[in-house]
Order: sequence, then structure tokens, then C-alpha cells
Amino acid sequence: MKKEFFHDWLRRRVEGRWKITVSAAAAMAALGLLAFVVQAGILYLLLSVAYGSRSMAAIVVLLLFGGMGIVTCLTAPRQLRDSEHEIQVGFRTVTVRLAPTLASAWTYAMGSLESDQSIPMRIVSIMMLVPRLLWTSWHVFGRINRVRDIDVESTGKVLRMVLRKSERVEAEEIAEKYPDIDLPKTLRQLSFIDGVVFLTKDSVGISLANRFKDDLEKSLAEVRPDIVSDPTPFDT
Repeated sequence: MKKEFFHDWLRRRVEGRWKITVSAAAAMAALGLLAFVVQAGILYLLLSVAYGSRSMAAIVVLLLFGGMGIVTCLTAPRQLRDSEHEIQVGFRTVTVRLAPTLASAWTYAMGSLESDQSIPMRIVSIMMLVPRLLWTSWHVFGRINRVRDIDVESTGKVLRMVLRKSERVEAEEIAEKYPDIDLPKTLRQLSFIDGVVFLTKDSVGISLANRFKDDLEKSLAEVRPDIVSDPTPFDT
């Protein structure tokens, strides 16, 4: 496989991931606003009847959603923060920050789907849907430029290394093979690419999900149909 082909394919994959990130952020914002209109509207009507005052109902609704927003801002970063890992590069220790997946952002935004929750917990979870969606939308918007600025050259080097080895590649091996690479920056950028799997038990290693290899093989087959019969198409 020629380096140019792989880098062109990876560039298209990054562009696709960028579009998905933009769409996810917009969808979360739209769902959050829709949920706010529905929840705040119903709550406002109920409180207007209960208090007999529209002003009081509006104040209570604003205070309630404002309070939930503050709680979300204080707790959400703990759930969606980057994971930090230390690796040994030569005689120095380097800290690597890996971004959480987009799927984990959606999981947090939508809340727990456990069926054994009590009724009060379900009500709280539904009410917190608005601040969770809006905060996560803001969080994902912050990823957009980071995904767009992924360096295909440096990340491509590492991915080709993983493809050639066809198994887990340790971060120390990457640092040894490419001493001039900015390892923390490259590994963080790799964490934004769909299909790149980080294995962090005991040490930091990289593997590739089957969908990554399947998508690459499919694109390669479209250009070189004869290579499908090659049992090791990623070793060339």
C-alpha cells in the first residue's frame, strides 16, 4: 500500500469525522433547546396554576433550570475530561492526554437508560436532560477545531506502523521508531480518529478496531481489486 493512498484515505476519514462532530454538536444543541421548550413550558403551566401567578412560575422555572445548569457545569467535566497517562520515553516521563470518545459524550448527554431506577430518579434524570445536552453540545463544539487540525502526516505514520504490525503497538515503540514526533500531540490527535483504540491497562498501547481495517480494505479494493486476494494487504 502506497503511503500517498493511505494518507489520502485517512484525510477523507478525518474530514468525515469532522462532519460527524459538527453534526453531533448541532444535534445536541437542537435537542437541548427542544427539551427546554417542552419541559419549561409544561412546568411553567403547572406552576402558574399552582401559584396563581405567571411571574412567580417564570421565576421558579428559571431558578430551577439555572440551578441544574450550575450542577451540570460543576460535575460534567469530571465525566468527560481527558484521561491522563504517563509513559516512559528514554530517560524522561511524558504525560499523554487522551480525549473521550464521541459515543461517551452522547451517553452522558442522554443520561442513564437503566430500567431499575426509582421514579424520583427517573424524573430527575429527565429534568437534567436539558443542561446535559446543552453542556455536552458546548463540549463537542470544542472538539471541532481539534478534529479539523489533525496532522495526517504524523498520525498516518503511527497508523501505518500499527497496520504493519497487526497487533497492539506500545507508545514506547512509537517514540523509539519516530524520535522526532511530538508524541503527546500525535497520540491525542489519534484519540479523535474513529476506529483507533487505546489500551491503557499497565501501559499505553494502540490497536485498531475491525471497522477501521474493513473501511481501509474496502477503499483499497475499489482502487486495486486484485489486492483483495492478498492475505496481508496492509504490509506493503
